[in-house]
Amino acid sequence: MFERSFLGRWGGSGAAALPVVLVIGSVVLELTLVSSFVAYTLSQSGFGERASTEALFVARSGAMDAIRKVVRNKDFADADGYTLTVGDKTASVTVTKDSPTTGQTRVVATGTAWLRQKKIQADLTVNATTGEVNLVSFEEIDL
Repeated sequence: MFERSFLGRWGGSGAAALPVVLVIGSVVLELTLVSSFVAYTLSQSGFGERASTEALFVARSGAMDAIRKVVRNKDFADADGYTLTVGDKTASVTVTKDSPTTGQTRVVATGTAWLRQKKIQADLTVNATTGEVNLVSFEEIDL
């Protein structure tokens, strides 16, 4: 009888509240962590998409620069490659004469933006006599 009056009207149910509070706190903490992870992942995926797009445009710029050089000089070739800077991004460009066949010139440009890379390949026919240049293909290729 003495115990009942000492513990009050609920009879010691305060001890059961501690696990409930701990479980609810854990659920709230877990939801916060998951929300933070989802927000971070979404922001990074947007950044990666932007970097990929910028790398593609840098590669296109490199390929167009090489095509311009071939148009100005029908004998232009740079198999070792050169680097074109576009803003703070770079494109590595190679121009190979008589590739893939005789009378054609292949341009390969790899654009880099942050950690993303994209590659553009263009094939041109170059008339050795007149210097006329025709674009055969211009496409993104897999790295």
